[in-house]
Amino acid sequence: MSGVVTMKTIAAQAGVTQATVSMCLANNPRIPAATRARVQSMAEKLGYRPNPYVSALMRIRRQGRAHREMPVIALVNGLEDPHAWARTAPPTVRLMREGAIERATLRGYRAQEFWLHQDGMSPERFSGMLHARGIQGLLLGPLAYGAPTPALRWEHFAAVRLGVPLSTPTLTTVCNDHYFSALQVVRECHKLGYRRPGLVVLRSHRERFHGRWDGGIVMSRHLLPGVRPVESLLLESWDDLAPVAAWLKRHRPDVIISPSADVLLAHLKRLKRAVPRDIGLASLACPRPGDTLS
Repeated sequence: MSGVVTMKTIAAQAGVTQATVSMCLANNPRIPAATRARVQSMAEKLGYRPNPYVSALMRIRRQGRAHREMPVIALVNGLEDPHAWARTAPPTVRLMREGAIERATLRGYRAQEFWLHQDGMSPERFSGMLHARGIQGLLLGPLAYGAPTPALRWEHFAAVRLGVPLSTPTLTTVCNDHYFSALQVVRECHKLGYRRPGLVVLRSHRERFHGRWDGGIVMSRHLLPGVRPVESLLLESWDDLAPVAAWLKRHRPDVIISPSADVLLAHLKRLKRAVPRDIGLASLACPRPGDTLS
């Protein structure tokens, strides 16, 4: 039989009303056992499959909770600390969390954060916990650096990744376009007359973002007249800025591009380099409108 099989289809075939079909499929004892068995058999024969969303809605309405409960979307925090996403993650990452919560509310959902490492539970138990609560939507947020993708029961969820794309599994991903961001920064610097941009990032940034920032800056050489990017400076941490002075002297960039330009601004002041008089400085991450740095 072709087409979508509905309760109306079953009712017509079984010679009963749609209300009777509904009660039979819910195994309501008010309907005689023989009728229930006949209708259920007919539904199985026709290949009927209930819509889980409609079923959930009807269940909530029957229980009188329609105005008190909203379906939950799980925000999965994979960082080492249960409060890290909200409090200590980079500002742009924190803003993604706030935006997801706000957008979920506007769409009639309740976004609830779950810590992936709660009580040391395994990914299997974590998946089972969410599934048992009837949670079907999952937003996978930031993971600890170097941590593998959690082996959740992905088949249970409609999942979206918030952050850098994962190698596996293939999930719809919401992420900053790091390549385009870097290229756009160089375009803006080019308008101001800068021709020797230099990228300063952590070595872990290059690994985590698969060189996307580097790629945008390297490509600017072929897209913008006169631009000659200098060799990028890779730091081990923002606490060790000793290599910056030697890099400036050797490569002579006229503008520094970095996701942590505020840290570099303070360091340049210590090196007696005034911005923008002596060197330009542009940030790849400005989470707040009106920041001192562009």
